[in-house]
Amino acid sequence: MSESEPILSFQNVSRQYDAQAVPAVNDVSLEVREGEVLALIGESGSGKTTLLRLAAGLEFPDVGRVLIGGKMMADAAHPRAEIPPERRRLGLVFQDGALFPHLNASKNVAYGLKKQNRSEKADRVAECFELVDLKGKENRFPHELSGGERQRLALARALAPQPRLILLDEPFSHLDPALRRKLREEIRSILSALGQTALMVTHDPEDALAISSRVAILNEGRVLQTGSPTEVYREPVDQYCAERFGPANGVRDPESGELCWKRPEDARWISCEIADEGCMVTVESVRSMGHIWEVRVAPDGYENESWLCFLKEGARIQPGERGRVAWRGNPNPVAWKS
Repeated sequence: MSESEPILSFQNVSRQYDAQAVPAVNDVSLEVREGEVLALIGESGSGKTTLLRLAAGLEFPDVGRVLIGGKMMADAAHPRAEIPPERRRLGLVFQDGALFPHLNASKNVAYGLKKQNRSEKADRVAECFELVDLKGKENRFPHELSGGERQRLALARALAPQPRLILLDEPFSHLDPALRRKLREEIRSILSALGQTALMVTHDPEDALAISSRVAILNEGRVLQTGSPTEVYREPVDQYCAERFGPANGVRDPESGELCWKRPEDARWISCEIADEGCMVTVESVRSMGHIWEVRVAPDGYENESWLCFLKEGARIQPGERGRVAWRGNPNPVAWKS
């Protein structure tokens, strides 16, 4: 496989279930390159889990092809040539870990090591326990581990056979926020240190932005946008893509009339006595959020619309007050009043 060859490639893939009126995956072409973590994000029913199942060999495409490592895994035109899941050299981590409850931690990790002798298997298991920081817990059963430890054990089991691709299906969804954040950082560090290629499905924007090197946004079975976490957050192509990652304000360019999307934290409040920059607004509401003020304003020229702004100086702003809102990154010069 050449250096430029993707590890995973979907080529014009479609998949439709009998009970659905529209395809779950609709003409998707998408690649995962070596060493990258690609996060699939979208609403329920957007097609992200179906794509993961197609990669795993748990679903077969109605149209198109799936390649792993440059080799054909599934081709709708040749269904008998499909490569089964166990021959695809994949590691899978599910929402609940899907650990074997009757096996201790060590035997769970060793389960996929079929070709090694006893000594090689023991060495690899020990290496994986060290990698996920579970050393000393080899003899514990899954029910004796915490939620975070069970997910780290599931990752160790997936990594043990040294797969070319890891598939992560909502790996943090059953964890409380604090543990979720901690485990997310740990798994990101592990995948990065190994240079491990991974495809992750998530509905959580923080998971997608924090752990991935690239994000693909899906809706109704189609890929709407791909890009780095910064690109999809800062430069969404439409309202749906913008709102996958939290509140966004539709702002029209005064010259072209083109609509772009601005984040509340990028808003700047400007008193009318200071400058002529930005758009005139009327303050609708002001609410303290502890470390920040949530200020909602009605911009002039935007009928029945409002903008949400996160401002540090909100304590000085009152409902009904007139002022201006400008956005960070706006190249227009400030017209200071004399």
